[in-house]
Amino acid sequence: MKIKLSLLLLLSVVQSGFSQTPAKGMHTSIMRYGGLDRKYMYYIPESYNPKSKTPIVFFIHGMGASAQIAVNVVGPQFNARAERDKAIVIYPDAYMKHWNDMLGGSYPLTEMVDDVGYISSLIDIFVKDFKADPRRVYISGSSNGGMMTYRLSVAIPEKITAIAPFISDISPNVAAQFPKAPPLPIIMTNGTADPTIKWEGGIVKVTGNTELLSTEKNVEYWRIRNGAKAEPEVTELADLDPNDKSTAVKYVYQGKYPVVLYKIVGGTHQHPSIKQGAKALANGQNGDYNSFETVWDFMTAYKK
Repeated sequence: MKIKLSLLLLLSVVQSGFSQTPAKGMHTSIMRYGGLDRKYMYYIPESYNPKSKTPIVFFIHGMGASAQIAVNVVGPQFNARAERDKAIVIYPDAYMKHWNDMLGGSYPLTEMVDDVGYISSLIDIFVKDFKADPRRVYISGSSNGGMMTYRLSVAIPEKITAIAPFISDISPNVAAQFPKAPPLPIIMTNGTADPTIKWEGGIVKVTGNTELLSTEKNVEYWRIRNGAKAEPEVTELADLDPNDKSTAVKYVYQGKYPVVLYKIVGGTHQHPSIKQGAKALANGQNGDYNSFETVWDFMTAYKK
């Protein structure tokens, strides 16, 4: 009888994910979902208080990357902000290094993977076991992770407070199927010289047979979806790094749910940053502002 009870307790811990207050710092865990073992990493700040509601910020890595790479690239920025703002940062790991972003056609092995359910379940776990605030759930992602962020915005908008996709555009499949999805505050970052996710849209270089909307059409989809103003407020950022061969322009389409675009003129497939802790995904990283700080500030300003 004691053996059976011990086994039941062990199964309960595995299924729920956690049984006690977690230690501060980085953690790696695995959850069983959809018949697959799904890895994820997360950061608990020193300021974490299990008795208070805690915001959670997701960062979804790009194709060919991993949760560990996201921690290496984004962790120095997001984890530092988590300490200051008393937030938890979660880095989910894609199956076979690619997210089921509903782009279609290119990765048949992942098109049957329920990544929406996986990330939705992660939100539930942190709300239940870490007392995360369900009104403050923020999702950012890069490239394929950015497109996954877009997909989540139509699949589980009721669970998301604001989003920040990097170097990506919404899949035409997603935009066509969900023209009237609920509004969400959004901040986008795209480069005009990105050879992978082209500013003008069209064929995605790394897949060769799938297409994305142009950045302008993506912005228009979001402007209509959010009911934002047609004319943006435009601000040219100071060219702090004249050697980076790029400049940054900020477009704000005002509304209750604003649409913000950082247009990196001459920017490629990378995250703009002026901090040494952020590593470029490609040569020629824009150095005129810290995009990680910017998107964090934007997202966490909102609460459902």
